[in-house]
Amino acid sequence: MEPVVDSGCDNLSAASKVLVVDDNPDKRYLLSRILEGNFHVIQAENGRKALAMIEENQPDVVLLDVLMPGLDGFEVCRRMKADPKIASIPVLFVTVLNHNETRVEGLELGGEDFISWPVNPSELVARIKARVRASRPLGQLRSVVQEQSRLLEVERQRDAATQYELEQARLVQQRFVTSVFPQGRGLEFADRYRPSRQVGGDLFDVVPVDSCELALLMADISGHGVPAALLTSVTKVLFRTGVEQCSEPAKFLRWLNRQISSYLATGEFLTVFVGSWNAKTHIFSYTGAGHPPALVVAPDGKQVERLHVSQGIVGIMPDGNFPQRNLELKCGQRLICYTDGITEGINREQQIFGEERLADACARYAAVPLKTMVESVFEELDAFSNGEIQNDDQALLALEVIE
Repeated sequence: MEPVVDSGCDNLSAASKVLVVDDNPDKRYLLSRILEGNFHVIQAENGRKALAMIEENQPDVVLLDVLMPGLDGFEVCRRMKADPKIASIPVLFVTVLNHNETRVEGLELGGEDFISWPVNPSELVARIKARVRASRPLGQLRSVVQEQSRLLEVERQRDAATQYELEQARLVQQRFVTSVFPQGRGLEFADRYRPSRQVGGDLFDVVPVDSCELALLMADISGHGVPAALLTSVTKVLFRTGVEQCSEPAKFLRWLNRQISSYLATGEFLTVFVGSWNAKTHIFSYTGAGHPPALVVAPDGKQVERLHVSQGIVGIMPDGNFPQRNLELKCGQRLICYTDGITEGINREQQIFGEERLADACARYAAVPLKTMVESVFEELDAFSNGEIQNDDQALLALEVIE
C-alpha cells in the first residue's frame, strides 16, 4: 500500500511523531505505511513497550489498539492519563470493537477518539492532523477543522459515486440473471439468487434449443464484485451463442472452455454445470467442471441422488475433456442446481451449511410447491447462519418434471 500523502502537509505535521501500538504486526505495518508520508511513525507491539516508548519519545499522538494481551489498550490509556508527564498526549483508539459501551469506557478513561478498523486512510490522516495541530491558535485550528471536513466530504462523495456505480452494475446484472423460463417442455422452474455484494459472480440460465429441448447452465466465476459480474455477462452471451452450435453438453463445455480463456485474467476461472433436457424422451444429459453436484430428489423425498461432474475447472486448460452422462427424469422428480455459496455458508461457530443439510432440506420439502421449497431452503440457510456475514454469492435453480 502506498502511504497517503497530503500535498498540503506542513513542516509541523511532517515532524510530528505518531506511536502505533498493536500486537498484530500486519496492522502495525499497514498503519505505518498509511501514515509515513505525513508523520514520523514509531511502533510498539504491546502495552508495556508502548508506555516505555511514550515516556522516552513523547509522541504527539498515540494510535492504540484496544484488544491486546497483557496490558490492553484501556489500561495503557488509564496509566497515561494518570501520569502528568504524558497525560496530555492524545490517544486515538483504533479497534474492530463498535459497541457503544466500549466507546464510552474509552472516552471516560481520557481517550480523544475512536477509529473503526479497517480504517479509511484519508480520514485517519486527517484526524491525526487535527490532534497534532490542536495547540495552534484558534484561527489555525479552524483551518485544520475545515481541511478535515473537506477531506471527509471528498471521501463521502467518492463513496457515493462508487455506490452509484455499483448499483448501476447490479441493475445491469439483474437483466443477465434469468427470471423467465421456457414454457411447454414438461418442466416447472423456481430460482433464487443472492449476491454477497451488490454485484456477484454466480450465473444461471435456461434457453430453448428447439420445440422439445432446452439447455441449462449454472456457473460460478472466481472472485466477487464488479470483475466477476462482468465475466458473468460474457459467460451468458457465450452460453446463448454456444448452445446453438453445440447441442450436447460435453461439446458445448469444450467449446466454452476454449472461448472463455481469452476473457480471463491470470488466476481467473469458472466452475460450471451444464445440462440438456429432452421433453419427448425425458432424458437429462449433463456435464460440468469443478461444480458442486446437482441433486435429483424423488417425489416423496425419500431418495436424493447426486450428479457429480469432472473435477477440472473452465478457463485454465483449453484442451480439457468433460465426460457427459445421461439419466431419465420421471414425473415428479426435481433437479436442484446451486453454487457453493449455499453449501459453504457459515454460522458463528464457523460451521458450514454443507451438502447434507441442503439435500436434507430439499428432501423434506419435496411435497410442497417448487417455489416454496426454494424459499424454505434459503430460510433454513439464514436460520443456520444466524446473522453471520455472507462471504459468497448464493444461487439456486430448481426444476420439476410435471408431465
